Amino acid sequence: MININDFPDDILTHIVSFLPFKQAVRTTILSKRWLPLFHSLDVLNIDDDDDSTNKKRYWYGFPQFMDKYMFSPHSQHITLKSLHIKCSYKLWDARANSPSLNKWIEAAKQRGIQYLSLRYLNAMLEPTSTTLFCCKTLVVLKLLNMRVANMHSCSVDLPSLKTLDMNSVYFDDMENLTRLISGCPILENLKTSRVGANLAVTGVGGNLKPLSKLIKADIHFFEVPIKAVSNVQFLSIGQMRSISYSYSKEIKSYYIGFPVFGNLTDLQIDWGNGGSLDWDDVVKILQNCSKLRTLKIKKCDNSRTKEDWKYPDHDPECVSSHLTTCKIKGYDVLYADFQFATYILKKARLLQDMSILHVPYPKLASPQFLKGLFSCPRISPVCKLYVSSLG
Repeated sequence: MININDFPDDILTHIVSFLPFKQAVRTTILSKRWLPLFHSLDVLNIDDDDDSTNKKRYWYGFPQFMDKYMFSPHSQHITLKSLHIKCSYKLWDARANSPSLNKWIEAAKQRGIQYLSLRYLNAMLEPTSTTLFCCKTLVVLKLLNMRVANMHSCSVDLPSLKTLDMNSVYFDDMENLTRLISGCPILENLKTSRVGANLAVTGVGGNLKPLSKLIKADIHFFEVPIKAVSNVQFLSIGQMRSISYSYSKEIKSYYIGFPVFGNLTDLQIDWGNGGSLDWDDVVKILQNCSKLRTLKIKKCDNSRTKEDWKYPDHDPECVSSHLTTCKIKGYDVLYADFQFATYILKKARLLQDMSILHVPYPKLASPQFLKGLFSCPRISPVCKLYVSSLG
């Protein structure tokens, strides 16, 4: 009969790595042999939540447990590949507990942290020059539900960072976000969603230079200056709005004068709730995407479409020479939508797939603009037209 205690430490550690972190800690009571095993884990998923009825009691012990683990001499020699910390309990005090968070991050840095994910409930991260934003080894950084404060005296140096993902992260001003992104010279993947409350009105975002190594960007409108992501191959813009409206001068500077996207092959635009879809804006973008092969447009239920759109005088190069896939989700069977869809069918010589997902039939404003798609001539002999309802 095989005794599990006869296995080598590396095998036992591998077994423990499959357990949730709390269960991994509980293995230490089995015997002295198991005591150091969970300290040898190089992937940690730590959550302050607890299934017990006395969550308050558990939470008060959480910071002490984190201190004991992060500063344990048993783990200092183990390279920490990945650390995910989730602190969501309502008793978390952003200002009081921020120093603890900084200490845990510093301990992770000492172990060569490569992947760091922080998810907090209304937490405030007050970095110093020796903590989060100055780390030579960090490759992936994900921040969720945080406010980043007091960055003006903070050094930003993330020479190895390739992925930056921020969701519901609030900065004191746009300059801090600009400094953070600028401090990632080899960044390849950038994702932002609900970043900052007033980032777009400070007027300093336009100073952000193009990220030369960036491959993929998934950003919300006005959160990152569009020229900063002009080198990407894959671009998704969420919560899009028409730039023809009377925004402030600072906001317009983000998107007026679209840069040339010399490498862009895949573009997705999600028109935000309540936004007014202007197909002229879409064409302006296409004019600067000469290599684009895939175009996806998503309209929300309550987005509006400007009705006076006409075929452009000059066809974008990507439409006539490169576009192979076009998908319109939320097609509202209005004249402007019909005009744009038929324009693509008539002009895209290499088009292979044209997908139209229209609003449900009871809501159709003008069904004839749906039927007319099938009779529209297609310049591409291999183009397949797919038309279906959203539900």
